[in-house]
Amino acid sequence: MLNVQNVTKEFGKRGKKLVAVKDVTLTLLENEIFALIGESGSGKSTLAEIIVGLERPTQGEVIWQGEGDFLSHQAARIQMVFQNPDRSLNPYWKVKDLIAEPLVLKHYSRSAVSTRVEEMLEKVLLPKDLLERRASECSGGQKQRIAIARALTLSPTLLIADEITSALDPKTEQEILDLLLSLKREQKMSILYITHRLETISGFADRVAVMKEGSIVEEGYTDALLKNPNSDYTKALLEACSYS
Repeated sequence: MLNVQNVTKEFGKRGKKLVAVKDVTLTLLENEIFALIGESGSGKSTLAEIIVGLERPTQGEVIWQGEGDFLSHQAARIQMVFQNPDRSLNPYWKVKDLIAEPLVLKHYSRSAVSTRVEEMLEKVLLPKDLLERRASECSGGQKQRIAIARALTLSPTLLIADEITSALDPKTEQEILDLLLSLKREQKMSILYITHRLETISGFADRVAVMKEGSIVEEGYTDALLKNPNSDYTKALLEACSYS
């Protein structure tokens, strides 16, 4: 479905270049959850922004369903939810307007927008009375659910979830992961799940890649990699987390 081929991303000018992503090649399959693991600064968020089209690669390419130059028409098919939901949610807007905006921009009818907004709110397990609240009046967990609902209004094929649970308490974190798993099955989409928390991927992600200093150091099926990691870096990450 999605192929990342030999992607490199450099920032800065001559003599002061920062290589954020180094010759990364990955394949995401249909209807799977692929976890991208790495510490802060490993390049995983930059790679996600390249995939979604927020950044252009310095070298390499992203091929979406066989198309090399897909950025002009991929917006409805690839959506991204950020670590900080405030990045995509205007605090002064009402929840109903935040969820509706992608539909309004696509010129859906008023009745279709209203129906879809209520449907998405129900899918992310939020009460209907939340629709009239402003984003600033919602909790962190609620705002992350609103951001997910907003991202899924146009039924994307791929959802990129970038550290979306890292600021949440453990109970809310698990609720969000359970929600994503349910929505993935219901909407038959793939998820690129980006996190530094290796302990969250067991029972959630189908496959995983471990990223360090811009490069992929290890990739495999989640259960096999967690039980028998090859990279010393992956072993160190496992030892540092609560996974057992």
